[in-house]
Amino acid sequence: YIGDAIRKSVYEGVALAKSMAPVGSGTRDPDLGRFKDGIHAKFEVEEHAFVGSIEAAPATRDAQVKAMSIEFGRQYKGGKRRQPKGTDFRDTGRTEPVPVMRRTQTIIGPKHVGRVRRAMNKAAKEAGLK
Repeated sequence: YIGDAIRKSVYEGVALAKSMAPVGSGTRDPDLGRFKDGIHAKFEVEEHAFVGSIEAAPATRDAQVKAMSIEFGRQYKGGKRRQPKGTDFRDTGRTEPVPVMRRTQTIIGPKHVGRVRRAMNKAAKEAGLK
């Protein structure tokens, strides 16, 4: 019962995160599309534990950096990088955060707690402990 509750919460979280992930405006930004496609479920079976998580990106360094910059935003803090004067567009190196995974955790977290609690009670009743 508990494994089913964990699995259901993780898959619901993946669907919610994908629905809130940015896609880009105008011409489709392939990096944002890859971010949305990279959100996936990860399950691990350990001794006395079944762990499920919602991953925002594959385990490669570049994908993780991209996912973190989308989730938390970024600001260029390097050395003296100056922009040429007289141009209309200034690349300031700043992006606003889009906290997809945090929102997902906030929404799914309370539901998951209730699901696991109900599953534990059901398993305890079936085993005759309650």
